[in-house]
Formats: sequence, structure tokens, C-alpha cells
Amino acid sequence: MTAKLSALASARENWDDELPMILAELSAVPHHSVVLAAREIALAVRLGWQPLLMDRLIARFTGEPIYVRDLALMRRAPDYAWIFLFHPSGHVREAALDWLQRPPASPFFLAAVAWRLNDWAEPVRRAAARYVQRVQRQIAPDVAASSAPYLLDRRHSWGRWGSSEADLLDDVFGRPDVLPIIAGFLQRTANGSLARYLRLVVRYPAIDQYLPALAASAIQPQVTAIAYRCLLTGSVTWFAGYGWEWIDKVYGIRKRVPKFNHRPLQDIALPPDLFWQAARDASVIVRRAAADALIASRTTVPDEDRLIAHFEQDKNPSVRSRADFLRRHPRPS
Repeated sequence: MTAKLSALASARENWDDELPMILAELSAVPHHSVVLAAREIALAVRLGWQPLLMDRLIARFTGEPIYVRDLALMRRAPDYAWIFLFHPSGHVREAALDWLQRPPASPFFLAAVAWRLNDWAEPVRRAAARYVQRVQRQIAPDVAASSAPYLLDRRHSWGRWGSSEADLLDDVFGRPDVLPIIAGFLQRTANGSLARYLRLVVRYPAIDQYLPALAASAIQPQVTAIAYRCLLTGSVTWFAGYGWEWIDKVYGIRKRVPKFNHRPLQDIALPPDLFWQAARDASVIVRRAAADALIASRTTVPDEDRLIAHFEQDKNPSVRSRADFLRRHPRPS
């Protein structure tokens, strides 16, 4: 791909026939490589390089910017804008985002748009926000769902965007046609940081209806445990960034601490023996989550004594230690 872009860099005006093939190949680039790919694409295509001497002279005497040819290409064929998302000039990136009308056709290009939401130039961030607002309902559900794990994880690690830009992704990933795909992925996948992913996704209330299925049949025990914990406690918690906690205001000493948001679980029908299902699960991670939920929800569990007795007989010491805590701290009458 890099070689093909480099070969075309010297004849940019003749890209029209090659552009669809180039965009198709870029669409296949892994979306989690977008930051590295952005630099490689700009270098391969020589985006932002000085034009020929005659062009520089024309630009000097007409007052036109040296990237005027790139803007002319987008006016002639709007799909050039997908390439110019990676242009070193913020003016061209902003123009490219305003020129785009079609939604991203792949997770890579959706990640590229999100990267522009995090652009160092504020006008580019605003242009990216306008673009997402235009096309957010048109983005294919599978494209949104495929890029969600990476982009949700970048929410608090990319530092330039504010909540107004990052929140635009919620309108995409929280859609009712996207969340079933995400839930199915969490349910059927065995490997990966799925627990972290689920903790990010529970911010969307529409995911609540899929938690019983995740608790009953998710392959990865960590996913099952989180789903049970949400269902048994009746609430969900997700990471919401970082804040500061004072250690000593006199000396201006403080530390960075994580922040979490909470919301109650939406009304969904739960089986009456849900605690017992979790308490008898083959995975100790799930049984431990059930014991933790019992500690947090004791006033709502009618057969608490039987559950504690069951946990006291568990073969894992971490579960038995929670049962011991429950015995030493009886429920208020």
C-alpha cells in the first residue's frame, strides 16, 4: 500500500482512476493503527510538500496557498477528501471534513474521523464534529460496532478533544442497531479484553436488555461476572476519566484519581433464582461477583442465610472470605 501511494504521489492529478482502489485498500487497514497510518499516508503521498517551482511562483504572486491544488482536487472529486484527512495542513483537513458527505465505509475511516475529533487544531475538531453530526445515523451498524472497542478505550487517553467532541461517538455507538452487534460480539468471543470493553459499553442504557443473555451464555467468565454484578446490584458503573484529589492544599500537593459514573439498571425481567445461578457458576470469578453483589444488596435478598451458607462451603478461599464478612456483619434488622 505504501509503495502504491508513493508511486502516485508525483502524479496526483491523475489519481481519478486509481482512487477507488486506493480507498478500498485503505479501508482494510486495521482501525487501531489509524494514528501510525496517518503519518505513513501523509509521507507516502507527500501531502503538504512544496509544489514545483512554477507553482510556488504562481502562489507567491496570486496570493493563493501552496495547497490550492489539493483543494481543487476535492472540488473535482469529493472522495479525495478521504485521503486529505491525513494532510499536514489543518486548512486542508478542515476543508476535507466539510467536503465529505458520505459516511465512513470502514472502521479505519471511522477511526480516522474520530482522530480528527481529537485534532490539535480547533477548527478541524469543529469540522469533524459537524461531519459526525451530518452522518451519524448513516454509519453502517457493523462499521460502528467494529470500531467501538478501540475508540471507546481512547475516550480518556486522547487528550485534545473535550467532552463535546467525544460525546458525539455516544450517538453512534449507543444506537439500537449497533448495540445488538456489540452484545453478540461480547457473548461469542473468548479472547481479548472483553471485560474492559463491557465496562465501557454499559454507559449506554440500551445495553441493559442484553445483560441477562451475557450473564447466561457469555464465553468469557469476566464478561459473565460483570453482567451478573450489574443485574444483581441493579446498577451499572463505568470509568468516566480522571480528577484531582487534594493531599495537602497548603503545599499544593494533589494526586490524580479515577472517576466513575453510575446509573440504575433499566427495568428488565430477571429470573427469581438469579443469585443462585451466579452462586453455582463453574467460574470462581462469577461466584466471587455473586458474593460481592450479596454484600452490596443485602436488604433485597430474602434467602440471604442460605446463600451465605452456600458461599461458606465454596472451594475457593476468596469466596469463603466474603461469606465470613457477611457472617461478621449481619444485615441490619
